[in-house]
Amino acid sequence: MKKKVSLITCLMLAAVMLLVFCGCSSFGGIKSAYEKEGYEEAELSKEIKALYENTEEYKKISEVVKIHVMQKKSTGESVLGDLANKLTVAVIAEFNSNEEMEQALKDHVTDADAKNVYDELQKLETVSGNCLLLFYTPATKGLEIFKNTK
Repeated sequence: MKKKVSLITCLMLAAVMLLVFCGCSSFGGIKSAYEKEGYEEAELSKEIKALYENTEEYKKISEVVKIHVMQKKSTGESVLGDLANKLTVAVIAEFNSNEEMEQALKDHVTDADAKNVYDELQKLETVSGNCLLLFYTPATKGLEIFKNTK
């Protein structure tokens, strides 16, 4: 009887831990929100990756962040429309954890708020969970979509 109880307890503990560790990222909800608005995740060319990967800021956080680019889907209606869609992007940094995001971004809040870095970061309109909106095409709904995921 004790073995069965121990086995069931271990299985339940493993399931809970799996849910906790897998459920940490808010990017899934953000990606879904962008997809509902006609975006899809895009691959970057080697040249574009080299532009941001060689910056000092990125080198500081490269081990704790993954960059995602959401781009408006091509409609195929017109060449001009497709060009506009190619230029409609949102660049999102997904941190491995909230703690790693706090460490990387703590210089963006005041010293007085350093004790509550995570809470203060969440007040920013470009932060949602463990994700940070790095760039969005102006005159689009990129920021609005992101803010609605909070």
